[in-house]
Amino acid sequence: MSRAGFGAAALGAVFALAGAPPVALAQGAAAPPRAQVLIVSGLGGAPEYSQLFREQAERLIEALRERFGVAEESIAWLAEDAAISPRASGRATLEAVEREVLAMATRAGPADPALILLLGHGSGSGQESRFNLPGPDLSGETLSVWLSAFATQTVAVVNAASASGGFVPAMAGDRRIVVTATRSPRERDHSHFGGFFVDAFALDDADVDKDERVSLLEAFSYATGEVQRRYESENEMLTEHALLDDDGDGEGALEPTAEGPDGAVANRFFLAAAPAAVAQAAADDPELAALLADKQRVEDAIAALRGRRAELSEDEYDDRLEALLVELAGINRAIRDRGGAR
Repeated sequence: MSRAGFGAAALGAVFALAGAPPVALAQGAAAPPRAQVLIVSGLGGAPEYSQLFREQAERLIEALRERFGVAEESIAWLAEDAAISPRASGRATLEAVEREVLAMATRAGPADPALILLLGHGSGSGQESRFNLPGPDLSGETLSVWLSAFATQTVAVVNAASASGGFVPAMAGDRRIVVTATRSPRERDHSHFGGFFVDAFALDDADVDKDERVSLLEAFSYATGEVQRRYESENEMLTEHALLDDDGDGEGALEPTAEGPDGAVANRFFLAAAPAAVAQAAADDPELAALLADKQRVEDAIAALRGRRAELSEDEYDDRLEALLVELAGINRAIRDRGGAR
């Protein structure tokens, strides 16, 4: 293949191979990925904030279960007060957060997406951000160490607290998506990002491509847009600027895109395995379920490769991309043959 780059003709040639036998398809009936979620609602500091964070956590749990089919046993919620709701798994102390993160890593399958959402207040000193908990606070450095327990899974950490920007450089790495409500520890006012992030899953507006699920990039874009509209409607100066980093460089982008460098991995990160119709078909057809899991794996690999384009030579990038596109074409052909959606 020419090294002039992957133009339209080259891409067309690759996808013409869709008629060939599937490449590297799963052998047997592999289980589709199952999302793992940990919600931590920290110190409220005042009754109205404690109630707000509780409502946001409960709203997200309901949306994940009812709208996206996330299993109840795959969701844990640590709250400021464990007695605040029967849905709470325990009190949000530093020790409990560590225990739940490691438990989530243990129960997660090799390809399961994992989401950790922090709802609450934060504080910062210099470049360091901390999430406020009953007792010792949580730092990005500490949480980053715990996440080493996830050997193969992609993990998204969304710190929706004020002064959260320091989590981006502290937590950046391979197979990690780091979202913060602010761009630095100096943005200390109460953040509205968390509520709108939850709305992205609870309402219909964030699903821009109407595929019956919400990517992390769609949730981020929806929340940041609603934050800006909220400040404009109140005629207030914008005091929070959310960041997303998923290429591992620790920089973070205010406006990530599906093309990357930041946003490519988040664009393929879903808590719902597939649209409802395809999911129902997969439930009745283990081989289709395996194909859908393979499709997700290859699309994630393509997104990750595009995020690393600057690190690779043109030849190496083209060779890897070509191999992945050929594999994806074969998988899509196999899915169509079984009556699933591409």
